[in-house]
Amino acid sequence: MNLRRKIWIGLAVAALSLATTGGAWAEELLGVRFGPYGDATRVVFYIAGAPVYSISGVETGEGRLIVDFAGLSVSTADLSYRPGKGHIARYGFAGRSDGGVRAMFDFKKTARISKTFVLEPKDGVKQYRLVIDLQTADKQGFIASLPAQYPDLTAVIEQATAATPEVLPTPTQKEVALPPQQGPVIEKRVVVIDPGHGGADPGAQGQSGTFEKNVTLAAALELAAILKKRGNYEVVLTRNKDAKIKPDKREALARNAGANLFVSLHADAIAARAVRGGSVYTLSTDGTARSAKLAKAEGNYNVYDLDVAAYGEEVGGIMFDLAQVATHTGSSRFAEKLLENLAGKTPLLGRSHRTGDLRVLLAPDVPAVLFEMAFISNAKDEANLNSPVWRKRTMTAVADTIDQYFEEYDEQRFAANSAGGAN
Repeated sequence: MNLRRKIWIGLAVAALSLATTGGAWAEELLGVRFGPYGDATRVVFYIAGAPVYSISGVETGEGRLIVDFAGLSVSTADLSYRPGKGHIARYGFAGRSDGGVRAMFDFKKTARISKTFVLEPKDGVKQYRLVIDLQTADKQGFIASLPAQYPDLTAVIEQATAATPEVLPTPTQKEVALPPQQGPVIEKRVVVIDPGHGGADPGAQGQSGTFEKNVTLAAALELAAILKKRGNYEVVLTRNKDAKIKPDKREALARNAGANLFVSLHADAIAARAVRGGSVYTLSTDGTARSAKLAKAEGNYNVYDLDVAAYGEEVGGIMFDLAQVATHTGSSRFAEKLLENLAGKTPLLGRSHRTGDLRVLLAPDVPAVLFEMAFISNAKDEANLNSPVWRKRTMTAVADTIDQYFEEYDEQRFAANSAGGAN
């Protein structure tokens, strides 16, 4: 079974369980305190009982930090917004249809999460304390600091809702015996590479006559060859020849392929020919809203190969929202890592992580970036785009980023599962 589907089905079962049980194990919120200090702010939840929670966020305003609790009793007074301190302008709580509670913290000054942990009752303190430390950062830093959602939330809720430990049958000798050459089956990640433009749509044109559609295809084929040689991926190209493909078809191809990552390659252009350098785009807040509107208009609430509408409008809406948050987080993390790996290997624009309402990035369940490799309108960048040496160096940096992205994801899954989602 595809890894994306495994993770999402776990979340769906957990969300449905919460909706039907009404959060039977609810804990009680005793208070929230802030510890502002210079460029840092500590947010502390005081809770009677071990918290079961997940953390996410959105780019609204200066940024909004969201903490979802799987069953938390709050007072009526807590349901209204009130002033915060330090980086927090205001905060409040809202009930969720699954029986849980959502805490929302609107930033006065954008920050990233530097540390999250839970303190158990000890040394005379009778409450549990969920601590979130914040540090001044830009929005990209904030989004990149958000923890991975699905494995953490699934593991936490499954553990909290389990009535009794699962007892597995003892395997027979025949079942555990494997031929010496046989090992565990490793599921390959699906990476979709999208060469921009093509066919009757040539894209931008350089000073020497280079067409964007040709350099994006050459780069995509180079990246595909590098990834295939590493053997860890199933590589899918949206096109492998000079053919025109509509943006929505590229997104659909990625979703139908069960993509774990989508990388679209383009070359920028501008009238000011002196401007040069690469940049990476992720989906903007407007794009996220458009994705949800499209899903509603088309009646397509399938995320991670599951029709979340089958779980009802309220629960399905929550699940769709969680999918978008996690996808956006994954996209931002990949973008930041990619820019780190490209530094020193190819020129980059200032403020090189950008956001846009781009059609190819709209899939709610596929982390995606659009890499503007260089300005084809600049003579030096055009020469780079036509250079096999530059192409191999740059696409190797992209491939290295893909390796690191999935390695970090696996480490987070392992840590979350080992800790039982406690922090």
